[in-house]
Order: sequence, then structure tokens, then C-alpha cells
Amino acid sequence: MPAKSGPTSASSRRPAHLQSSLPLSGECVAFTGTLASMTHRQAAEFVEQYGGRCVQSVSRVVSMLVVGEEGWPLEDDGRASQKLLAASQLIADGAELRIVTESDWLHLIGLNEQRDEIRRAHTPAMLSRLLNVPVSLIRRWERIGLIRPVRRVCRLPYFDYREVSAARSLVRLIDQGVRPATIEASLSRFSHDLDRTERTLSQLNLLVQDNQVIVRDQHGVMNPRTGQRLLDFGDAPDLTIRREPDADVAASNGPARNEESDTPATISFAEASLRLRDRNMEEWTADEWFHEGCRLADESEFESAINAFRNSLSILGTEWSARRHAPHPVDGNPDPADVNFHLADALYRSGKTDAAIERYHSAIEFAPDYIEAWTQMGCLLSETGAVEAAEEAFQTAIAIHSANPDALLHYAQLLDEMGRSEEACEYWREYLSHDSRGPWAEHARRRLQEGSGIFL
Repeated sequence: MPAKSGPTSASSRRPAHLQSSLPLSGECVAFTGTLASMTHRQAAEFVEQYGGRCVQSVSRVVSMLVVGEEGWPLEDDGRASQKLLAASQLIADGAELRIVTESDWLHLIGLNEQRDEIRRAHTPAMLSRLLNVPVSLIRRWERIGLIRPVRRVCRLPYFDYREVSAARSLVRLIDQGVRPATIEASLSRFSHDLDRTERTLSQLNLLVQDNQVIVRDQHGVMNPRTGQRLLDFGDAPDLTIRREPDADVAASNGPARNEESDTPATISFAEASLRLRDRNMEEWTADEWFHEGCRLADESEFESAINAFRNSLSILGTEWSARRHAPHPVDGNPDPADVNFHLADALYRSGKTDAAIERYHSAIEFAPDYIEAWTQMGCLLSETGAVEAAEEAFQTAIAIHSANPDALLHYAQLLDEMGRSEEACEYWREYLSHDSRGPWAEHARRRLQEGSGIFL
């Protein structure tokens, strides 16, 4: 594409043979949405530096629109940004315009360090600190499918920054009262331009449904918002959304239909709950009690959650005794290590710290490499003053996975509290290599500066 004429810039003052070798040579670039790696002003400077020209609005002279990855390019009212709408229309009209993500733009100009930074994966604890929400909420988001880990290391999930920032943006808009149908329509406008839009629309669908729907998946019937397993009505058709009168009546595909019938089958969550309560709880499975415990914990009903988790473990124990084999997850049963882990969390949140520590021990007995259990147990031991046992727990977690930022952070804090600052600096430095932007990163830098006199 030939270079565009315009105001004199750093790129236009370069010799022609240098301009042609630059990655943005001849490009006219605009930005939309919040950038995760830098400000818009800094991005404009990079465009000029690498041979392009930056403009504020989208028109036919624009050859590239960069979409920021701090959140979706949506206005405060939930509608797509004007720049994105204009770019989509120009593409439809045949204009030579590309819509690229911030990460792809950074890669194009060779800023792979910044690209890797915004793609850095986060653990549940890191996300909890970053978004200022309880870690239990992060785990619930994962459980119901709002966020999906890009990988797991010894049961510890890691989440891609872009995915979590997108979910955060959607939740923020819905919390502000923006109609989900408005957001869905906005995202659908550019679903063909960005690969991750389809994924986010599925996230949005869960948020839209909330308590208005229950669905059947491969494991049975559940409330998609809480993950609670409900009574499966046998041969009943799939349960789909029952829309409120003011819901998105313009949905093109309509409600899901059973494969063997053209008649939509719907049931309200309230009706399903009534039927569930009529069912004899003695018939509940370990999996149902586990999900009920998770739901109750989400709603801060900790005593009831504790009882539900204990019921789940009791049923598992009975089944193991009857089958006379070593306990492990079978036939759709929950993992006993996970049940104990959630039980420990509920016990701690209800003020029963000693009992929680014992349950973390139980989780580790079932899964010796359960990193989160080792780390959480270390935190509780430190809180109760058992610093030697806490140190051993953190060291074990780090030995299992040396790149575990949560264990590195808490161990560095413990060493500082024990007056072993020189040792702490080693772990603060290692922590920063995995989390250089989180809320604790600046604290880690200050500690290293105090310990070495060198600012990082």
C-alpha cells in the first residue's frame, strides 16, 4: 500500500529506503478501546517511530484499526465504539482496512516484551488481587465457564489476561444496568473480525441467563450461573431459557429445541427449585451435594455449605467402602481433594481456621501436588503464628511448581516478617518475574530497592 500524504511527521522525514523497511511503512493507524500495554499517546508515538501515521478517527484513509485489550471496545452504554462500527462498515464496502488486536500490533512492530506482558497468565489469587474481588468469585467464574484457564499446573489454573479483562468488562456493564441484549448486539457486529468474539458471546450468554434458566449438559441438569446441579427429570427435553417480556425479542435463532421435537421446552429456575426441594435429599449424589455446597458458599451461607460438603464426603466414603478400592473420582463423582479444598475455604470463611487447616491437609492427602492447598495452608499457618510449619508449606508449594507466583509472594512476605530480609529479596525478585504489573509488584520493587539500593 503506498504511503499516505499528510502533515510532516518523524516517518516522513526519514530517507525512503529506511521508511520502506519499517513494519508500519505506509500504514495509517487508528486505535479503539483501552490499551493494556500503554496509553494512546504512547501508541501514536510508536506508530510514527515505525513508519506509519496515526489518526484519531476512522475514514477511508485508515488502513489499520487496533483494538485495545484492556477490555472490549464498548461505550459506557454497552454499544460498540463508533470507530469499530465505522471500520466494519468500510470493510463491508470493500475498503482495504484491517482490524487487529493489540497483541498482534505489538508483535508486528517487534514489541514482544509488551505483548508477552499483556498475555501473562494469572492464577486465581493474582486475579483476585488484580480485580479486587474475592478469590472465591474467580473460582466460581471458572466453575460456571465465564473464564477458562489456558493451562493447569498441578491443579493450579492460569487465566489469559485478555479473557479475564473481557469478562470483567461484561460484568461491569451488566452491573451498571446495561441490557445484555445491547451488549450482545454490539459484539455481534464485529464477530467476524475478531476470533475471540464467539468465545465471549458464550460468556455473555451465561451472564444473560442468570437465574432465568436451567440447562442440561453432558453431566445432567444445572443452573449455569451457580453451577448447582438440579433434579434431572429423566427423559424430559433440554431445558432452555424462558425469556422475560422485555428480553431480547429480536434473537434470530429463538430458543434451543430438542433434537427429536420442534417444540421448545422451557422451565423457570423457580419451578425447578420447588421440584428440587420436594425431592428426598437422601437421594442426592455426592456430586449434587458438592455443587450445592459451592452454591451456598457463593451466597455466604457457610454453615450450610460446610454441611453440604461433609455430606458429599460422607457419600464418597460410603461408596469407597462398598467398592473396597482406593478412593478416587469415578462415575461422575467429585474429586475428594476438591471437596476438601472447598470445605476448607468455607470453614475458614466461617471463622474456623484450625478446622480449615486440617481440611487442607486432607486435600493434600488425596492430591499431594495440590499447589493451591499447600499455599492456602501456609497462609493460614502463618496467620495462626505457626511460622515454621507455614515456611515448610510454602517451600513445598514452590518445590512442586517453582513458577507459582502465589507461593513466592506469601513466602517473601513471611520471610520479611521473620526478619530474614536478604532471603526475602530472592523471592520478591522471582515473584516480579511472574507478576510485574499486579498490585503487589510495586511493593516487591520497593522491598528490592531497600534491600539492594537498586530500583527495579
